[in-house]
Amino acid sequence: MKTKPIDNVKLGLFVLAGLVFLIFSLYMIGRNRNIFGSTFTVEASFLDVKGLTPGNNVRFAGIDVGTVRKIIIENDTSILVTMVIDKKARPYIKKNSIAAIGTDGLMGNQLVNISSIPGDAPPIEEGARIRSLKPVETDEMLRTLNTTNENIAIITTDLRKITKKINNSNSLWQLLSDTLIASDLKQAAVNIRRAGQSATIAGNEIADLARQMRKGEGLAGALIADTALVTRLRESLDEIHQASLGAAEATNDLQELFQKVKEGEGAAGALISDTLLVHKLNQSLENIEEGTSRFNENMEAMRHNFLFRGYFKKLEKQEKANKKER
Repeated sequence: MKTKPIDNVKLGLFVLAGLVFLIFSLYMIGRNRNIFGSTFTVEASFLDVKGLTPGNNVRFAGIDVGTVRKIIIENDTSILVTMVIDKKARPYIKKNSIAAIGTDGLMGNQLVNISSIPGDAPPIEEGARIRSLKPVETDEMLRTLNTTNENIAIITTDLRKITKKINNSNSLWQLLSDTLIASDLKQAAVNIRRAGQSATIAGNEIADLARQMRKGEGLAGALIADTALVTRLRESLDEIHQASLGAAEATNDLQELFQKVKEGEGAAGALISDTLLVHKLNQSLENIEEGTSRFNENMEAMRHNFLFRGYFKKLEKQEKANKKER
């Protein structure tokens, strides 16, 4: 059986279409993986890549700029991710950029997001390693949301109870409808405003006082700015200190003197502690008083004696004359 020429043409067209589709598919795959374009590599270390695989997209500012080439475990706490990025995006990716693992949508494939940090920084270089952020765990987010929902439910229940109590409370409604309380609150607000104004005035006065002190005005300013006055004050304080030391020494001397007097030392001590001496002194004073009394009696007797009467009269006349002259 001979093959017809038309069948050969159909077969050739089918094979040609298959080759075109294969070439187009390879081109699209290579384009997505940046095989045929001009690229450069960037590295980043992560603690956990969350299922990231080679071939996943790399995004910068929400735009696909490359793919993940390979993932290597460096150690037990670091996983190295090597990314292939289109050179057209290189001027916009700075050295201070940060890489983070995210998802394509809420439940999509894992990808690497590169974010720029505001500030001046040079463009990233070939093979450079950028900083990374700890990826956000979906399970942890769900657990946090669950805990938040439970707390909100508890708060809602408590608010419902409080609202019920408020609705059943007559005292609260009476307080809210009492016009006297409203006027008292207004007056309290006025008082608070006045207190604030007074505090402002006091603050301004304190500021003025501080300015005067800095300028050396007033007593406080003189104490701070006048060095001569400070020197005189120091000298006065030194003199007061010396005087206090002298007073302390005098006090010690007086204490020693009183101690000696108590112990009977010296004349004063003998007068105080020697009872026999005191008795003799008293007796001597009595004898002196008695002798004085007798002397006065003798003088009075001599006044009346005719031998001395003229002499005493002469003395009296002379005293009277002296008084008149005065």
